[in-house]
Amino acid sequence: MKLVQVFTTGLSLLALAALGACSSEEVPGTEMAVVSPSSGNVLSNESLMQAMGSETPLGLGCGWVAASDPDKANIAFPDSEAKYWVAAAPVSPQTRLRIDGRYPDARYFSYNAYDVALRPTDAIADFELSPAGRAGNPFLRKGAKPGGQYTAYLEYGASPTQNSEVPRKQNTFYTGEIGLGPLGVPNGLALFIYRVYVSNAGEFMDGGVGLPTLTLETADGSRELGTLPDCAEPTLPNGGGALPVLGLNELLLGLDYPNQLALPFPTATHPPGTAKFYSLGDTALRIVGNVTGQGTSAVGERVDSGSGGFLSNVHNAYTSTAFDRSGGSIAMVRAKAPTYRGQPGVEFKEEQLRYWSLCANEFATQRYTDCAADYQVPLDDSGYFTVVISDPADRPANATAENGFVWLPWGPYPDQVLLYRHMLHNPVFEQAIQNVQQGEPLQTVMGEFAPKGVYCRPEVFVQSNRSSEVFALCEQDQNTNR
Repeated sequence: MKLVQVFTTGLSLLALAALGACSSEEVPGTEMAVVSPSSGNVLSNESLMQAMGSETPLGLGCGWVAASDPDKANIAFPDSEAKYWVAAAPVSPQTRLRIDGRYPDARYFSYNAYDVALRPTDAIADFELSPAGRAGNPFLRKGAKPGGQYTAYLEYGASPTQNSEVPRKQNTFYTGEIGLGPLGVPNGLALFIYRVYVSNAGEFMDGGVGLPTLTLETADGSRELGTLPDCAEPTLPNGGGALPVLGLNELLLGLDYPNQLALPFPTATHPPGTAKFYSLGDTALRIVGNVTGQGTSAVGERVDSGSGGFLSNVHNAYTSTAFDRSGGSIAMVRAKAPTYRGQPGVEFKEEQLRYWSLCANEFATQRYTDCAADYQVPLDDSGYFTVVISDPADRPANATAENGFVWLPWGPYPDQVLLYRHMLHNPVFEQAIQNVQQGEPLQTVMGEFAPKGVYCRPEVFVQSNRSSEVFALCEQDQNTNR
């Protein structure tokens, strides 16, 4: 019995609204290879599409109702190295959702559940999912191969993420509660997202294993109530991968903002400041403080607005450094770079972070103009990264990877917000963003790993080719002339 209507009626609009966080992009300069159906037990999108035949044309009726696509939806501060699939489950105390999947050939995957305010209520990461059978978990054990099977569960009820006293069942995440001040209301219709980062295979960046299968069953697992049809790609927003590319991102990046319109923007300060993202409420208070010139940190610490927002990921922590055109045409951010999984010379599970990235975003539209993943970021001799953000016409000729710079386009906007992500930090890495408590200065906890932003004038930038010297010169010039 297929309960397609149970899951999909009314969920398409919900998923389309949630597509804000669902944007992805293939690795620049590479092609995603489709894993052959004959390669071990890894099921590719190609073989999945052949197996499904015409059962779900254009992704119609698929249990996954939406997927990220930067060409059709690029809002809510996404990451270009991630692919997201969206579903929703009407889970009750009498039911649970069973998710049967395979470990993708990728850097990371997870499941996050959300409340109606798009705040995460609970999550489960790849390494927390015990495999079915004898195959190992490749995210937990070095040498284990992708493609092995696992089963996860989404259950109704209080979330261990929201309440540490709630015990977690094996391979299970929870719908959680909707926080309304001191009250917690059960989250009955759980929107949840399946994420894959840095896919090494798969036409749709799925790690070469296709999408997990969703089955509604009784809470004790004794009886299946219905399994939804699977698909290679859902209907929203690109018709199961059939719609043509619009090219909107490229069109916007081809527009050069006129420097004569050097407008201020409420997210930015002068000199630029960097802050950790805690919640939607905290972000709003900081913007009010920027506009009024009054500190709001004390108010933010007293007001409980929940944690997260913008469909954020429980396994990520973020800082943001905001700029506007009134400060200058070139913006820069610099910090010591953490190590990441798969980095040459770094042993498996000894990395400081599973993944980190830098994304240039516009605040009002929440679009990214471009991102740079950890493995794409050049470092100087001291292990620091230096980000340069400008229009193409204002990019200094010496702002190159050879000189230790990563350049990101500003885009046709008056403002720019650089988001810096830390994913799944190693407990011994004390300088991770995750360890910064509300009210603590970033520098106190993160030290040399704390990102620092400056504006720079073109004539100052070209005085040296070394990224460390350029940043120091720009900072000195900013402090002298601000």
